[in-house]
Amino acid sequence: MCLCAGIVSDTLCLTSPTTTLLDHEMLAWLSGVAGVDSKKFTEEFFAVGSLIATGTPEEIINADRKEFNESGLHLSISQVEERDLVGFSARREDLEQSLRNLHEAEKYDLTLLAVTDVALHHSMILAIGKEATLEKLPFERIDDVLFHAPGVVSRKRQIFPGVCEAIQLSN
Repeated sequence: MCLCAGIVSDTLCLTSPTTTLLDHEMLAWLSGVAGVDSKKFTEEFFAVGSLIATGTPEEIINADRKEFNESGLHLSISQVEERDLVGFSARREDLEQSLRNLHEAEKYDLTLLAVTDVALHHSMILAIGKEATLEKLPFERIDDVLFHAPGVVSRKRQIFPGVCEAIQLSN
């Protein structure tokens, strides 16, 4: 069952752009071995323990955070996957402040937190950095810091490439 959880988490139950044919085959095989229905298992897996509901802002930002260097810029991109974004607005102010603190403490050029709705396949992104780069991000800008990214669920295939493009366009 742990291997099923790994595949479900990594591929958003086989819906992420990073999903491979092997992921499909392995989940089907492992579900049979474990005697679980993969669809029901996925719903239960993502329903257990919302980090947005229970975590501190620092835990949320650091739970899945990666650093990158791109075109001489130091970046941090965090992502948290949620079953829905119901709790996001209530936590937004604290998350934004924590993201600003991290940005300043680590002297990042760009710091992002993507809160991804795995059920509806979209993300809300908080981004701190130079305005020239922020205005080039390929996501719908809501305000100075908040972006809506419909269909965006993958840091590797969607968020990071969008950030790299914004950096290139702003230089």
